[in-house]
Amino acid sequence: MNSLSTVGLRSLKLSMSRGISTRVSAASIASLESRWGKLPEAEQGAIADRLAVAEKGDWKNMSLEEKRASYYIAYGEHGARNPKDPNLTKAVMAYSSVFVLVAFGMYAWWQTQKPVVRTMTPEWKAAEDARAIELQQNPFQGAYAEELKKQNK
Repeated sequence: MNSLSTVGLRSLKLSMSRGISTRVSAASIASLESRWGKLPEAEQGAIADRLAVAEKGDWKNMSLEEKRASYYIAYGEHGARNPKDPNLTKAVMAYSSVFVLVAFGMYAWWQTQKPVVRTMTPEWKAAEDARAIELQQNPFQGAYAEELKKQNK
């Protein structure tokens, strides 16, 4: 059990042992929908626990504010059910686009900055092919195979 519910249960047990009413004060649940997110977790737990005890009794004895508060705690738009921010999608797309563009820019810059490997130049490839023909390497494919095809024609 987390600390939030243990705090609420302790206060509830204490109030029940002293014979204090479990009714939730009207001030603590007045306009609960607008205040719920700003309340400390301990107070949220205490209110929720007291309303849970009140719900176990006769619902006709509960005030309209208590019923509204109970419904809001159970099904209201808070926590995981909080409505999505309409600008969140735009912000995520903007940050993702910026990240991708920066990454692409860095890759393009890196491609222009890396040195040309001397074994990848056309001159090197021509010299390599000439040496392969001279040594008669790989008569089935490659430069010498092409030379043999030209000779057989």
